[in-house]
Amino acid sequence: MTEVDERCALSVSADEAWTVLADFGAFLDWAGAPGATAKITGEGPGMVRLLNIPDLGTIGERLENLDAASKVLSYSLVEGKPLGMQTYSARVQVVDLGPSSCELKWHGVFDAAPGFDAKEVGANLATSYQGMSGALEAFVKAR
Repeated sequence: MTEVDERCALSVSADEAWTVLADFGAFLDWAGAPGATAKITGEGPGMVRLLNIPDLGTIGERLENLDAASKVLSYSLVEGKPLGMQTYSARVQVVDLGPSSCELKWHGVFDAAPGFDAKEVGANLATSYQGMSGALEAFVKAR
């Protein structure tokens, strides 16, 4: 198992960031890639979002935990091998830093798929966390 931790500062409030992040099924609304589609089954913890993303293929993720009090969301991979990950689970927490700033604390754990270098996969995952954080911030600011 390889672990990746990434902290991303956002210039939006923690409540604004959490409202967007906590809507697990609406991921593509703020982080979507052109041509991507999503199929959602269930609701709340246990729900699955099946994403079909050009260049990445189909990715299924299950919401494991959603804790509004501590602003923590966790999910796990149930289908696909995004970025070369065989297994993957993640936890993201929104940390309040003041009236118009917060930090996203990402923690991912994965096993690299056969033929993939864990160090490279980890670097790509960290870049992905940065990209998702930036997209979330831009989405909140555009509302």
